[in-house]
Amino acid sequence: MRMLMLAGLAALAACGSRENREPSNGIAAGNEAEQKASSDTAVSLPAPAVAVTPVDITMPQFAPQYPGSTIQSVNSATAGGGDSHEVRLLTNDDADRIFAFYRDSFAAAGLRKTSEFMSGGTGMMSATGKGRNASIAIARDQGRSVIIVTYSGE
Repeated sequence: MRMLMLAGLAALAACGSRENREPSNGIAAGNEAEQKASSDTAVSLPAPAVAVTPVDITMPQFAPQYPGSTIQSVNSATAGGGDSHEVRLLTNDDADRIFAFYRDSFAAAGLRKTSEFMSGGTGMMSATGKGRNASIAIARDQGRSVIIVTYSGE
């Protein structure tokens, strides 16, 4: 579980890299005339309409879907002989209510809380037990709470 979280954090850290790589337009750096010509002929297309397809997933009792939340995405992978799942949820509730719900859910399922951190409406919590692992991460996005639930060992 920790390896998955470390891999995710490493991927996020790489997103902000300032290293200048080959430009996406295929024109070498330093050739301003070609870059200017290329940008003058670019066609602006309207942004495609994004339709979120409802995801049909049944989350386990030890890492349930937060009540009233909507599922935004689901990612699953097989690693080390077991399946790991990541479910992204969206809710209007604040971090305090979300933490209370998952704290109770983890305890009711016999999981032992291994970490918890909350600050400024964001945070994370993880728990383990009975061959199962679960964690949540909470972030804010446009005034709403995004909950990322990661679990394995169903």
